[in-house]
Amino acid sequence: MISTYHAAYVVDASVLTKWFVEEEDRHLALGLRDLHTSGRSTLIVSELTFLEILNAIRYAPKAQEADGAEALHVLENLHLQVKPIEFDTLRKANAIAWAYKITIYDALYVALAEQVGYPLITADEEIVKKLKGHSIVVPLGEMEFKAQG
Repeated sequence: MISTYHAAYVVDASVLTKWFVEEEDRHLALGLRDLHTSGRSTLIVSELTFLEILNAIRYAPKAQEADGAEALHVLENLHLQVKPIEFDTLRKANAIAWAYKITIYDALYVALAEQVGYPLITADEEIVKKLKGHSIVVPLGEMEFKAQG
């Protein structure tokens, strides 16, 4: 378990979606959100993240339109650090996608993490498997959050 914190983390949609949809390790995702809201760490996302979250909510079995609207309200008020998708990041994501045989969407988060120099936290086990040995990728399940105090 990892219980020391970085000043910031890149977080993919697989983690943030857990804030709004009941899934395994939801408590860890909420702990990460608390780390951000308490000012102990900053969460960095790609502008693509919001589309992925809304899409996941849209296709969640029990979700309704209001759930997406509520998620947007929460996300907007969390003041996440949103990074635009730039061509340099896309070039890096393209290379990562081909090297590790992952989607461009997933590679974008890895490229962003490399670009800003902070770890990527993901709940996507397939990405963790395919990027095994890539030190910038941290599985959400390995995080441990202590109460502020």
